[in-house]
Amino acid sequence: MMKTINRRDFLKQAGLGMVGAGTILTLPGRLSGALRTLPASTAEGEHFSFIHFTDTHVQTELNGHLGMRKAVEKMNQIGAAFAIHGGDIVFDVFETDRRRADFLYRLYRDELAHLKPQTYHVIGNHDVFGISPKSGVRKSDPEYGKRMFMDYLGEGRTYRSFDYGRWHFILLDSIDITSDRSYRGLIDYEQFEWLKADLQETGKDRPIVIVTHIPLITLFWQIVDARRTPIPPGVAIVNAKKVWELIEPYNVRAVLQGHLHIREKLEYNGVQYITSGAVCGNWWKGPRMGHPEGFAVIEVRGDELTWRYETYGWKAAVTESDAPGH
Repeated sequence: MMKTINRRDFLKQAGLGMVGAGTILTLPGRLSGALRTLPASTAEGEHFSFIHFTDTHVQTELNGHLGMRKAVEKMNQIGAAFAIHGGDIVFDVFETDRRRADFLYRLYRDELAHLKPQTYHVIGNHDVFGISPKSGVRKSDPEYGKRMFMDYLGEGRTYRSFDYGRWHFILLDSIDITSDRSYRGLIDYEQFEWLKADLQETGKDRPIVIVTHIPLITLFWQIVDARRTPIPPGVAIVNAKKVWELIEPYNVRAVLQGHLHIREKLEYNGVQYITSGAVCGNWWKGPRMGHPEGFAVIEVRGDELTWRYETYGWKAAVTESDAPGH
């Protein structure tokens, strides 16, 4: 039987039990408003860890919700200060109607209630409601696109930043909805200007972590496409050079990425670009191209950052051959 929780208990479990006066709560069972910064008193130490978990693709099919539950049990053993979900939270609301979309977000919310660390969320392409014509959702629907994510998990926004001690964390929205009701990886003009201002306010000395669902920099396409064709706009951020030029002068220590369901670490000019696998592996059908189901644990000491990949013992009920996809 599916365990459900009331709104007050959910806020408490999600680390939002004490809501400030400036926070707006809308729609029963959903969240929106201003993001809380973690209190400095909990972050003064020079050594802490946090979890980056991505691509949970929560669903009841293939026991996906039970897989996330098992992953949460492992995450709770880490003792992390907080967690960041890197997107593709559910599978999926991109092509489905409102009833199914609400069910999936509530299903994820119920499983999230068991995760002890406060959790922040990045939007993924499968979290955008009704974009595909297959969904039957009209563009006039008030929750068409990103509004549903914003109400359930985004606290009223799709990008934001927060501080933990000296460290500054920036959560980006890399999903651009295209005119043909699809998506591409892009940091749009409004968000780019916000990012510029956020970086300027942060300054060039403080260490920074950036989190994006669609990768900013990756070698993935060279591996899966033997023809070496240009990277498709749905695989990596199309204006990555412009974003890189913006962040390069700052003390960015890592860019955490998802979307590809593989483990990958690139380093350029002191910045680690880490694509940290997928909780669901190959969409709950076993490992993805040899990469097992899991999540990243990030260890911070002073201004240095290292990471490791943690599996959690999931055994897929069904397996299939790997094929390029995301």
